[in-house]
Amino acid sequence: MSSDPSASGRPSLRRYLLTWFAGVAILVVIAYTQLLEYYLELGIGLRSQSILEQAAEDYAEDYALLGVRPALPTAPGLGGYTDVNQIPADIFEVFAHEELKHGEVLRFTNLDFDAQDRKQFEIDTLNFCPEGNCELLFLYPYKLQGDDWLYLLHGVVGSEEIYDELEFTDQFAFAIGFLFTALLLVVAFLIIRDIDRPLRRLNQWSASQTVEASEQPIPDLKFQELEELAKRIRFAFDRMREGVNSEKLFLRHASHELRTPIAILSSNNELLDRLTDRPDRSEAEQAAFVRQYRALEDIQLLMETLLWINRQSDNLPSSESIDLRHELDTVIKNFDYLLDKRDVNLVVEGAGDAVVPVAAARIVLSNLVRNAFQYTVEGEVRITVQDREVSVENSSVAALEPGLGGEASAQSEDSYGFGLGLELVALICGRFDWLCTTRQTANGRVTSVTF
Repeated sequence: MSSDPSASGRPSLRRYLLTWFAGVAILVVIAYTQLLEYYLELGIGLRSQSILEQAAEDYAEDYALLGVRPALPTAPGLGGYTDVNQIPADIFEVFAHEELKHGEVLRFTNLDFDAQDRKQFEIDTLNFCPEGNCELLFLYPYKLQGDDWLYLLHGVVGSEEIYDELEFTDQFAFAIGFLFTALLLVVAFLIIRDIDRPLRRLNQWSASQTVEASEQPIPDLKFQELEELAKRIRFAFDRMREGVNSEKLFLRHASHELRTPIAILSSNNELLDRLTDRPDRSEAEQAAFVRQYRALEDIQLLMETLLWINRQSDNLPSSESIDLRHELDTVIKNFDYLLDKRDVNLVVEGAGDAVVPVAAARIVLSNLVRNAFQYTVEGEVRITVQDREVSVENSSVAALEPGLGGEASAQSEDSYGFGLGLELVALICGRFDWLCTTRQTANGRVTSVTF
């Protein structure tokens, strides 16, 4: 089991969590900076609104006491008007006229900056602000008695000290944001490290589990959820071991139990064949004996195949050089009875050798040929032999699959030409590290084995 996350093409959990923490930290810093600017402008607006409200309330109070209009409030950057026509036209035009409501402050930002960070103004406020052109303008309508109105205009200019303070505030905000990001990443790294260590222990422990045995206890995984997962993994492996051991025991017992009755059947069949051997023996009787011999050979081959699969020892049988074409000719002769009374064209071409365990190779070739013959009713079986490779292609317009009681039934296109034989071939090839490939064609299937 590989512990390298790149092996599966997926990101590691550590990188995934660090990316999320870093992204969250950056978003928080950006939001924090934007909020600082927002609240700075909000503070300026609230301060200006407070000044205008206080001036308007004082004027309204004097107007109510005196019964006549008192002197309009004036101050540097502050002007009072009784009519909108008295407001400088250039300044009044920048405000939305239809939004003039009692007690609601209208705001206009007159300041902008060019690419060289130089100040630019949309309108010239003349001498309304004594420090220079007004950078912010506030218009405050206030309704008095009857139809009388008071309009207060307030201009704000930022001094060098204010800009220095704003620049310092921005730098301070970025510094705080950077420290916050670094702190969050450090905390994230520590948390991820605490999670990653038990995950690595779990990965190493689970990789050590096999279907044969497990001597390693569950390591200290620190978290309850990981320990529960480890217990489930151990339980699953225990069940797998029980199943594998039961299958091994069954196959071992079955092989030993079947050898005696198979040997008895074989000897009795030979004895009956000899006792009934006479010149006038009919072809039906002779064919019956042949079918019995072949059935016993099939049972012995199947039993030997299952025993090969069941063996899990690393001591593989020794290899020797064999003639693949000669072995195939022998196998074909043993199973050519499956093509009797079938319109099947058999083509065998090529030749080659291979260095393999002889018994295992014979089992594979027997299953390939028998499977192709058994599932081809009308068509062609083409067997191609090369060095270290055998390919069997069966194409047919009709196919059979085993049914209950040895009967045949129509076979679907998806499973055409694929029976127990090919499953056994795949298992044996996996046991000996041989390459077995199977692909479906328009009318059948091609199975290749590379030794």
